[in-house]
Amino acid sequence: MMLPKYLRYLFLTLMKQKNQIRLLFISCGIVLIGLISIQYYLIRNTYQLISDTYLSEIKKEIDPIWASPEMDTIESRVVDEVRMLSYKKIKDEFSTEEFREELEKIADTGRRLSQEYVKSQLIDYPDLEEIRIRTRVDQIIFETKNTSDTLLKLTDKPITFLGEDFNGKSIIIDRGIVHSHIEQEKDSLQEAIDYNYKYNQRTEIDISNFQGKIWKKMLWILIGALLLILSVITLFFWMYRTLIKQKKIAEIKTDFANNISHELKTPVSSLSLIIKSLQIEEIKKNPEKLNELISSLERQTNRIQNLTEKVLESAMEYKTEFKEQDVVPFLKGIVSSFKSDTHTIEWEIEPESLILSTDFHLLERVIENLLENGKKYNQNGSYIKLKSYLSGPEYVIEIEDNGIGITPKEQQKIFEKFYRVSEGDRHNIKGVGLGLYLSQEMMKSLNGSISVKSKIGEGSTFILRIPIV
Repeated sequence: MMLPKYLRYLFLTLMKQKNQIRLLFISCGIVLIGLISIQYYLIRNTYQLISDTYLSEIKKEIDPIWASPEMDTIESRVVDEVRMLSYKKIKDEFSTEEFREELEKIADTGRRLSQEYVKSQLIDYPDLEEIRIRTRVDQIIFETKNTSDTLLKLTDKPITFLGEDFNGKSIIIDRGIVHSHIEQEKDSLQEAIDYNYKYNQRTEIDISNFQGKIWKKMLWILIGALLLILSVITLFFWMYRTLIKQKKIAEIKTDFANNISHELKTPVSSLSLIIKSLQIEEIKKNPEKLNELISSLERQTNRIQNLTEKVLESAMEYKTEFKEQDVVPFLKGIVSSFKSDTHTIEWEIEPESLILSTDFHLLERVIENLLENGKKYNQNGSYIKLKSYLSGPEYVIEIEDNGIGITPKEQQKIFEKFYRVSEGDRHNIKGVGLGLYLSQEMMKSLNGSISVKSKIGEGSTFILRIPIV
């Protein structure tokens, strides 16, 4: 079945190489987000399951002690004392402050007795030593048929009367409302009065260290999940990097083929014309024309040979031969021998004498290449200046021109293999994009560096830095 036109257009657009990389990046991001979401869901559910299991185990540890007859006796004693104290408060035998003080005394007794009992059971239940538990009262209400008096409000500080009081985060394992009835008594009018006593209580476990223990139990699960995510991220990064690298190699091959074909087209065409011309009888009989054609043949052959040598050289490692020599006469000799009918050559060489240990043959090739570029890539009538000076532990050589300059974006790429500045009309300038690349490789062999400073419309300055040994 044929796809609709807009879907076919979308498919073809996505299949373009640039969009393929973008699509791959987006797809990897979606897969990674999906994986992280699944991992989060599984870890959260695992955490909840382990929490429930751990809490269940704690309850099993606590129940034999907290529900024992001894603990029930302590609790009943405390409850009775609180009930009678509350009854006396209803009868106005205590003020609110006195009631609170007496209530705290009863609670202190209950806590002490319950803690002593728990400690006596640690031999049989050693895990209880790490568990803190308490039973507390949040509200106490005394009520009759017509009235209700709240002696301990929900907004008041709760009273812990069993176990160990603590301030950490807790979880409720039991809660409820306890009801009690006080026998009828006669009031001043000899009417029977029923007192109903009730209080809200809850039993809680301290979970301040609860999460730490759970995460400790999940340690290997977390490590495994993290390693899996990191492995996927590493795999995506490696795949993306490999794809970018392959794309760059493909671009280099394309640039190389285009540059080589462009560079070879002119000399090959010239050679073809020269050979045809040499076959003409009139040319053969004219020594002057014959010598001119032979000279042209030699120039075009040298041009092809130089191009071939550059390409071969780009795949070679440079062998350096360091020697000590005065760099000042060396630089002056290069500038003096550099000929140009279209550009002005200037120099400013400091100091007057400096012995430098380097491979002067490679350094000369780098400088000559930069001077040639200054002549080739700048308008006729502009100047080229060689400047050198000491800068700390380095000897700096600058080749400056006042040409059209290089954009910041292009400055990051001009030292790449086979790269040529694409802005402006450069079709009349010969080259395959290897000059600056080879210069950079040579400077690395000299333990030095090459960089560029440039502004559009103000020219460029190439900077060579050579360490002084």
